[in-house]
Amino acid sequence: MTPEEWWKNFALNREIDTSGTFIYNAIRALEELESFQHPVDTFEVLYSLAIGIERLAKIAVILIEHKGSSDIEALEKSLITHNTLELVNRVSAQRKMNIQKQSREFLALLAKFYKTHRYDRFSLSSVPNIEKEKKEYLSFLDKHLNLNLSSLGDFDLVPNTDQIRRFTGRVVSKIISQIFDIIKEETRRLNIYTTEIRGDSKALKVFYGDRLDFIDERYIRKEILLYLISEKANGEHCELMKSVEPLDLDQGLLPSYIQALLNDRKVTYVSDEVNDLYLEIDDVKKRIEFLDAIDCEYLSY
Repeated sequence: MTPEEWWKNFALNREIDTSGTFIYNAIRALEELESFQHPVDTFEVLYSLAIGIERLAKIAVILIEHKGSSDIEALEKSLITHNTLELVNRVSAQRKMNIQKQSREFLALLAKFYKTHRYDRFSLSSVPNIEKEKKEYLSFLDKHLNLNLSSLGDFDLVPNTDQIRRFTGRVVSKIISQIFDIIKEETRRLNIYTTEIRGDSKALKVFYGDRLDFIDERYIRKEILLYLISEKANGEHCELMKSVEPLDLDQGLLPSYIQALLNDRKVTYVSDEVNDLYLEIDDVKKRIEFLDAIDCEYLSY
């Protein structure tokens, strides 16, 4: 295997994983977001999407443009850009793609965010408009979903909804699926395995999943929870779990506890209560050891 083949086969394979991880984290952050009140939440989503799509497009560019006799230094210098729209246009200029107007608008939004809004608040000129990335994302949603979010005041609650989660997932999926298809075609042409993804990678859902949101996963977690508290859940493992006295949590806060199981952001709202109850336990270390074991698949009873 030549250095060029190793590069395209193994190094770019790691980049597929990296790209998918950034996109996954963005969509997961959007799933856990209840509202767009704080611009940092929008920043997290757009930042990870911009990086993920950028890296994916660069993989396609390398596989398409690099030839054995090409000027590698010129190619590498040309990749020093964060403009997602320009990178996707570069791919579509050489391979068949159908990037529709809506997708181009979103790519332009990401490109503008990464070039200007990403560091905007480090500049005095940002005063008083310090929520540009949030307002532009909300304007994009308003335009294509017939909403009225961007007109709300700075202190108004701007709710996130499953409609927004599904829509954003579809927009991103339409873009990345076409780029990933081109990458797969190029790897077949080059007889390499760049698109092979490990089974526990976040990128697996991003590039091979049916949808790019976490709505179905939310219901799956709730179904598992219902099963665990039902009489159908029995056997030695259930008996082991029931053998330890549960904490005396507040029955009135049950919805909050369920939310904490589904959303990492919600765990902090119940952590103080749990920590206070730990002060009443004589041997917390022994309890933690038990908690470490209850999700082990290889316990012997």
